[in-house]
Amino acid sequence: MRRWLKQNYKSVYRQRGEGNTRLEQLSDGVIALAITLLLVSLEAPKTGDELITFAADFLAFALSTMVLFFIWGAHCQYFYRFGLIDRQINIINACLLIVVLFFVYPLKFIISFLLSYTKFIILILLGLEYDKTAFIELVTLVNSWEKLPLIMIIYSSGYFALILCFALLYRHAYANKEELEFSDVEEAHTHSTLTKYWIQCGVSLLSIVIALGAYFSPMPSLAILAGVVYFLIGPLIYVFSKRSKGKLEPQTH
Repeated sequence: MRRWLKQNYKSVYRQRGEGNTRLEQLSDGVIALAITLLLVSLEAPKTGDELITFAADFLAFALSTMVLFFIWGAHCQYFYRFGLIDRQINIINACLLIVVLFFVYPLKFIISFLLSYTKFIILILLGLEYDKTAFIELVTLVNSWEKLPLIMIIYSSGYFALILCFALLYRHAYANKEELEFSDVEEAHTHSTLTKYWIQCGVSLLSIVIALGAYFSPMPSLAILAGVVYFLIGPLIYVFSKRSKGKLEPQTH
């Protein structure tokens, strides 16, 4: 798969990655293991009701797997662009793989909840019949005011650690721009990508701070804001991209 991506990879970057190294093979294996962990968490249905539940769980599995594929794609992209393998890269990559294995369960937990919650909200808005007991159990399970801050702390910590690893990878590449002989466009794109990762780190840190504040306050319901702040990522990255657009385009003479 990496070989096919390399052959079909188009970018402003000159490809510096020479091939499928042992480090990349290890990373592929760990991400495949993460997908397997998601898959084995699914139970084979034995009744009609269990089949319906399985279908909902499988959708959560599929969406979680897509997120892992995005992570894998970003990982491939990095090594195609820079081909850096040294002690610092090995350490950061090891941390990234550990975080991926941790993050799969909070990720699926959040996605499963959002899918189930959305289903009930749609049924309520359409005035259709729904299982009120199941809805109350769902809300009590995840949206209990006492549990919500801890849930957001766990999820945001995983997200922060994941994005921080990628930020550190790009920071290392940027620090070695002379050795890698960056063009002006490559340097601008690397700096832009690094800044976008720092933006996501900042938002996830803000989420953690809000969740911690909610946990130690008499109003744990404030932890809802810890999830809402993630909607800032898109606008912040859009504004940054618009401001730096000129630097990312090749100069014509």
